[in-house]
Amino acid sequence: MPVNPNDDRLPVTLLTGFLGSGKTTLLNAWLRSPELANAAVIVNEFGEIGIDHALIASSSDNTIELSTGCLCCTVRGDLVDTLRELIVSREKGEVRAFDRVIIETTGLADPAPVIQALMTFPVSRRFRLHQVVTTVDAVNGARTLAEHPESVKQAAVADEIVITKTDIDAASADRIVAELKRLNPGARLHASSLDKMPAPSDLATIDIYDPATKTPDVARWLQAEQHAQGDEGGHGGHHHHHHTHDINRHSAAIASFVLDFDKPLQWEHVANWLDALVLGHGEDLLRVKGILDIAGRERPIVVQAVQSLFHPPFELPVWPEGAHKSRIVFITRNMSRAFVEEVLATIQQRAPSGASAA
Repeated sequence: MPVNPNDDRLPVTLLTGFLGSGKTTLLNAWLRSPELANAAVIVNEFGEIGIDHALIASSSDNTIELSTGCLCCTVRGDLVDTLRELIVSREKGEVRAFDRVIIETTGLADPAPVIQALMTFPVSRRFRLHQVVTTVDAVNGARTLAEHPESVKQAAVADEIVITKTDIDAASADRIVAELKRLNPGARLHASSLDKMPAPSDLATIDIYDPATKTPDVARWLQAEQHAQGDEGGHGGHHHHHHTHDINRHSAAIASFVLDFDKPLQWEHVANWLDALVLGHGEDLLRVKGILDIAGRERPIVVQAVQSLFHPPFELPVWPEGAHKSRIVFITRNMSRAFVEEVLATIQQRAPSGASAA
């Protein structure tokens, strides 16, 4: 897993997935890989057992040394406290040094609060979210997505989706691939079986929150969304295309859509727009990613959010090829494209225009 040499914060991989989806099996395979020899693992002590007992070599209080050499600890209270205690133990020499963290959530967990915790001060001073990996069961995944909202959110916020048990039912695996592409077109999909699981390096060719490598990731995410939705629809004005992807097969409340803007946007309009959405409907913003052309700025501005928390915007060094215009993708719950557009239009009509920097 590559890391940004200019960022000394510890990269964190969030591993999530519904009950029985195979994330513990995947994690156990990862921990046998030399790539994660110096990793620390955090699991929730409730629900599923995160680490097979056969891997445990010794235990001291909340920290476990696995037979692979990795450290493991369980969340006994707040995740923030666990991370802080782990750092303190590392600095005191009570546990050996580690260079990355993997957090495995319980199968029924909403991953958004964990993502928010990692993006919030003071945790963000020592840790940075590297990627979100979600496991989906090829055999039962379609039914799980239809019946359990938590599984939909887990897939919707993922950067990488590992489809497990593909060797059991090839037909079901093909169907779930199509379902997941509709639900989260920007996520990369990986097939996994007991005899062939993706290695950690297979899932981390790009550090999604590293500005130095962000250009290809954002471009891929947005281009995938456009490809999945086609060129249907569209209205007049400066909104060039308004694609909406109907994924009602998963939930009548979940929608995915991309907004394009041919003309540069005023930053204060964008900031007020996103603030209004967060304040009024933050829990329904499952995932937001965008590259924006801001008036007065030569370089593109990246914005991204998970529910009510927005990652600080930053500049890309260059525009992705063929993408010199604003494009922002929303994966929402109980929030229509028309409503999101209406909020922006209202702000643009009422707010003064300018070119303040992001």
